[in-house]
Amino acid sequence: MKLSKLFMKLAKEMENNHFFGIPGSGVPLDLMDNGKDLGVQFINVAHESSAAISAGTYGLIKGSAGVALAVKGVGAANLVGGIANAYFERLPVICVCETTPKYSYENEMVQHTDHFKMMSHLTKGMDTISTDNPSKTIRDSFKLASSGIEGPVLIDFPSDLGLSDVEETIYNLSENNSNKLDFDSINKIKALLNNSKKPLVIVGDGVRKDNSINELISFIDNLNAAVLSSMKARGVYKENRKNWLGVITDYNENLNTHTGSVISKADLIINIGVDQMMTHSPWPKGKKKIIEIINNQRKTISNDPSVICDGNIKDILNALSSEASSEGWKDSEFDEINNRLNDRFSRPGKAKFTAHDIFEICKEELPANSNIYTETGAHIRLMEQTWKFDEPLKFFGTSGGRTMGLMIPSFIGGVLATDNNIPSIGIGADGSTLMRLGELETINRSNIKWPIIIINDGALGTMKYRQGFRGYEDYGLDLTLVDFAKTAQSCGLNGEKVDNPEDFKKILGKSLNSDKAFVIDARIDPDAYQDNFGGTIGD
Repeated sequence: MKLSKLFMKLAKEMENNHFFGIPGSGVPLDLMDNGKDLGVQFINVAHESSAAISAGTYGLIKGSAGVALAVKGVGAANLVGGIANAYFERLPVICVCETTPKYSYENEMVQHTDHFKMMSHLTKGMDTISTDNPSKTIRDSFKLASSGIEGPVLIDFPSDLGLSDVEETIYNLSENNSNKLDFDSINKIKALLNNSKKPLVIVGDGVRKDNSINELISFIDNLNAAVLSSMKARGVYKENRKNWLGVITDYNENLNTHTGSVISKADLIINIGVDQMMTHSPWPKGKKKIIEIINNQRKTISNDPSVICDGNIKDILNALSSEASSEGWKDSEFDEINNRLNDRFSRPGKAKFTAHDIFEICKEELPANSNIYTETGAHIRLMEQTWKFDEPLKFFGTSGGRTMGLMIPSFIGGVLATDNNIPSIGIGADGSTLMRLGELETINRSNIKWPIIIINDGALGTMKYRQGFRGYEDYGLDLTLVDFAKTAQSCGLNGEKVDNPEDFKKILGKSLNSDKAFVIDARIDPDAYQDNFGGTIGD
């Protein structure tokens, strides 16, 4: 069997029916051709960074790792931007880069560079495939990318090996069953829990990874605990329950925010499966008693936990639930926080068309099982606090990256991972969309049918608010008011421009019943959009 065929055969076994990238001559063409024969469709994107993000979201939904492809040198360097997004967003992706043959690796040649040095700080692992047991290299890479805290893994593929003859070896992935319960830590945790009057549980994505959602619910119910979710853990705990207060982005005790209000009153914080990437700033020392329940993580989110319990989260929660209890919170305390702060997320009264309208209409019109794809922007805190999810892997936003340009490639990967069968919607902003305009043509060519909404205020709205908050002159952040509807039409998609809630609702309903994707250019009131951001973050 040719090495390129073996790679695609194993990628197919790892749940990949699509892979993403920009090809060059040699190995990329070998992989594309063999993928086609094996039923793994190649998606030619407009930029390599989109390939990594699309593949990462694809892998996350599939419960495996997606595959992104780039040529050596400049192509690999372009891929680095997407690898950075995948690293910060914790997306599982195998990044395959053609590279120079081993026999001439030290030579200076066109496009040759050291990919390992470029990518070492943004990947979970790196390897160069060879004819020596390539099955192990491939399977190990997929396992590394998709296990624990997910992330990107680099495989360099020498340009002279694509058509090399190799044998597939039988290779069983080893399972790590060495995690035994640390009863000393569990007993210390029980003592802290039983002495707590206002426990706060912060839910991380590790709960989903360890299949311990039911155990989490029982644990929280026993404690009458307040709950926050990390940015990555949307829907892991049912967010429509009264004790869910919001999404935590950092440790704060700002009474003008939901998270700060509940943290300030808590006497114990229990972080469960929370990744250290899920905070904007370092947690302070000496402020609260903190318990960290993790599974084979390198670091914890807090800097001075009272107890760390490392092991299978399901087993740990089962060991704690039977004996740990607390006086806990009263419903009236949750009501007080919400009643005091919910006005910060209310629709501006005099505005004609707002992000609030977009979200409320979407929630009314979208089927209950829809997937939502979004990214950073002046809308993100509003969305996180008011659009609630009751199951995981339905909201695909920005977490550790908290940056622009994520939604469109994530939307592409996610919709293809679900074969266009799960209702989906992408919600982004104008600045981010300008970074990914070429991918509108990718959406058309990939026959994606679900709509994208562009919140268009003609500026980098978040930064304009922050600029004004610091007392700086309004400078450098306005954008051309691009007609995204016409741009979409030029790429073969449907495009509509709306500037009021009534038209938006009508076009959204039409788009959800279309066989071709709509791009809805939503012209919201810019001042209301930008000014509202401050209230949602507690400024």
